[in-house]
Amino acid sequence: MNEPTSLLEREIAAGNKDRDRETGGGGLRRRRVIAAAIIVVAILGAAFLLFRKGSAPAAPVNITGAVAVSTTAPQPVEITTAAAVTRYTAQSVEVVGSLAADEEVIVAAQAEGELSSLSVDFGSFVQQGQIIAQIDERNAKFRVEQAQAALNQTLARLGMKEGENYDPLANADVRVAKSQLDWARLDLDRATRLVEQGDIARSVYDQALIAHRTAEARYQASIDQVRQQLALVEQQRAALALARKEASDTVVRAPISGAVKEKHASRGTFLTKNGRIVTLVRINPLRVRAEIPESSAGAVRTGQTTSFRVDSFPERTFNARIVRIGPSMNESTRALTIEAEVGNPNNLLRPGMFARSQVVVNPNAAAVYIPARAVQYVAGLSKVFIIENGQAAERIVRTGEVDGDMIRIFEGIKDGETVATSNLDKLQQGAAVRQ
Repeated sequence: MNEPTSLLEREIAAGNKDRDRETGGGGLRRRRVIAAAIIVVAILGAAFLLFRKGSAPAAPVNITGAVAVSTTAPQPVEITTAAAVTRYTAQSVEVVGSLAADEEVIVAAQAEGELSSLSVDFGSFVQQGQIIAQIDERNAKFRVEQAQAALNQTLARLGMKEGENYDPLANADVRVAKSQLDWARLDLDRATRLVEQGDIARSVYDQALIAHRTAEARYQASIDQVRQQLALVEQQRAALALARKEASDTVVRAPISGAVKEKHASRGTFLTKNGRIVTLVRINPLRVRAEIPESSAGAVRTGQTTSFRVDSFPERTFNARIVRIGPSMNESTRALTIEAEVGNPNNLLRPGMFARSQVVVNPNAAAVYIPARAVQYVAGLSKVFIIENGQAAERIVRTGEVDGDMIRIFEGIKDGETVATSNLDKLQQGAAVRQ
């Protein structure tokens, strides 16, 4: 005797056995429950097969659980399509960088003394030439008075007035020495004539000669002394100018227009020369420093425009102009450093902000665009369905910026190819379509 093979046959056999053991209405009710359970299982199996096959018609299921093979072909998917088009637009390279101050200056004390006042603090904005600090000027004033007194003393010794051109021959000591030299020269001339005539002794002539040489040396020494005094005057004038400069250096002014980045000293601090007071940064304009990949480095030129965004103003785009290009590539990153300049009149931007830049390398480059609704994003990938010969072909693409309802495609699609724009969730590789 053959063994029951199907689920239904096994359940019927089991029911027959139960009928043999049982009598009355209870056995009949049990057989009806078993039959109902078998029908429910068959219906659930058919629904599961229909769910797996999607839109394909479900194969009929017979009462024994066997599935009949369907010979009906899948229906084409109704879609709309659009052709990829070429547009001429600006080609740009997306790079990341940061904003940097145009200039940064550490303001230091040029004169020694106590910091008596400081009119700025962290974050304060200053203008070039503005007084920002004052150092105690009493010692500096004393040095000015001391240098002035020494100069006046030397001028008085020479009989010279400040500011006039002084002739060393006009000095009193020089005039006395000149008179003595003239007298000794006359005396020597007379002695020379008399000794030649034999009217005086040779010793008298020698005395006149020695007296002339002595007067000549005394005259030259007086001139040299006056010149030394004049040199001393110049030295003392320089010392006076230096003392006055040190006195003026007690007033600390901002060397640039900008903002206080850091405060190094407070009121009452004793500052030595070159002691730091504050650090100033110029933030208008700012520098946008970024690194261009090696593949695009050859297309970068000074004067090109670049746009960038910062996280503080995500909806706003700022424009800058490339003004400096690095002389060499970075060996570790294989990138070229550039600097662009951006105006910052309202001080919205700050040094250190992270910038996402678009550097325009070709203002009239050909680019392929398709409708943005034709792109599907799955697991971090972008894909489209190309329609060829009535069938859908899946293709991975690399997308770019969005322009209205169109999106730029860098890789994966050529100009003129047809893409599906609707019912993308019903398409798969090789699926039949109908437009």
